[in-house]
Amino acid sequence: MPYRNILVALELNHREKPLLKRAVELAECHQAGLHIIHVEPDLSGVYMGSLSLDLRQLKNKLRLESGHEIMQMIKEEHHKVSSVSLPNGDVRHAVQLAVKEKQADLLICGRQLERPFLGHLFAHSTGFLDINGCDLLVIKLSDKT
Repeated sequence: MPYRNILVALELNHREKPLLKRAVELAECHQAGLHIIHVEPDLSGVYMGSLSLDLRQLKNKLRLESGHEIMQMIKEEHHKVSSVSLPNGDVRHAVQLAVKEKQADLLICGRQLERPFLGHLFAHSTGFLDINGCDLLVIKLSDKT
């Protein structure tokens, strides 16, 4: 069964290059659409205290930086990407919503090697396991760039 739409969930750290590379390889192999999502943290609960910083400006700055970083990663892979999403808020909810919107049949995410597998999976990906009609591929991320 070939995949038609592949969604890659990125945290945007230096270890994720192999994650995107694997996603590109699978998308090419299956001639599937490749969609990328990075969920920006919800900053509404962050106490800014006496800092004279506009929360909207900070959100926009983070979104621009994340978008730029994703575009650099895509450029290095030399592959067309169907969509890039940068929602704010809860990771599980945003990814589940993106799976539905993009009609993804494969979700790819990474796991850091220094964290125990089940600890990481349950901490970040429990909500990914029960997405109907979507397979989950978890790729080990090493310290090497």
